[in-house]
Amino acid sequence: MELTIVGDVVVGGWPRRAPEESALGLLQGGDLVIGNLEVPLTDGGERAEKLVAMRAPAAGAAELASWGVGLVSLAMNHAMDYGAEGMRDTVRALDAVGIAHAGFGENRAEATAARIVQVGEERLAFLSLCSALPLGANATATRAGIAPLRVRQTAEFDGPFLEETPGTPPFVHTVAHEPDVRVAEEAIREARSRADVVVVALHWGVPFPYLPAAQGPLAQYQQPLARRLVDAGADLIVGHHPHCLHPVEFYGRGLILYSTGNFVFDWCEGWTPEAMVPDPDAHPAAPFRPVLMRGPWYESAVFRVGIGGAHGPRLRLDPIELDADSQPIPPRPAVAAAILAGVERDSRELDPTVVVDADGVVWRRTAETVTPSSSHPVDVGPVAHP
Repeated sequence: MELTIVGDVVVGGWPRRAPEESALGLLQGGDLVIGNLEVPLTDGGERAEKLVAMRAPAAGAAELASWGVGLVSLAMNHAMDYGAEGMRDTVRALDAVGIAHAGFGENRAEATAARIVQVGEERLAFLSLCSALPLGANATATRAGIAPLRVRQTAEFDGPFLEETPGTPPFVHTVAHEPDVRVAEEAIREARSRADVVVVALHWGVPFPYLPAAQGPLAQYQQPLARRLVDAGADLIVGHHPHCLHPVEFYGRGLILYSTGNFVFDWCEGWTPEAMVPDPDAHPAAPFRPVLMRGPWYESAVFRVGIGGAHGPRLRLDPIELDADSQPIPPRPAVAAAILAGVERDSRELDPTVVVDADGVVWRRTAETVTPSSSHPVDVGPVAHP
């Protein structure tokens, strides 16, 4: 099975580039395209009391379908920006155009349950879970919401060091909430019994400006959690929320993509150029352009994942850039090389044997596999480039 994975997607009806200037053509060539829907598709609902509450028109679902997207995760921090009604509208819009989804439900069991889709002659189970969880967004036994995988956190201060270096942030210790982990493990085991491939989408981690280099790029809970979910039966973990690329890791029978970055991030209601630019005459309403929307935001990739066969999962990256309006475009050669080098550098922090070739093939250097060809890189066939 050949999967095409992209990161955060916001479809607000923003004008698209001409095909020869766009990277949307990279979505062609695999068996199934999976992305993270980063915004509810609704004109209704009640706005949540939070700094950034986003929504996009329901018509965005049809555009996603026109690109070939077949499956999306819904358990993310903006899902409930317009309440359960906003997500019900989203589900109806996706269902109407044939895009499968997981992560939202009328109760926790429904939100956590795997979505089974047929991919050729195989069955794929897809779960969507959220650790970046606004207060009250999680589904319960009696409340609609998204599938939670909560995180417990404590802050550690070193008094003498703070005296020497005032203003130093504390170290934040994190651990996944054990009851939620057990619920997720059981859902994965149940999905494993009904499908050939199990994919888990996880909205987690920390956006790049907010995590000190001494603590990042991963929060403490992420690697142990991902490995437990692979041990429970997941073939692929797909991470998003940090809005940048994070390491990849081969672990056991599985592959972990810690953060898949952005793919399309349209301006939409709650996320506009005017709202993101600081007003020199007033305190900025949301200072995200100077903080969040810089370098790593605009450097991303399309992930080609092959699952099945004796040699385990296979991975190839097609680098992309995002333009000033966060639309995907073919990367400049130097940027493409820097993207691949960055993924290799960060991945080697977890596993020193990881190699990312100039053509984007990712593999592990071992005594038995000393060349890319012996690692059986994924063959996704001809790829339609713009």
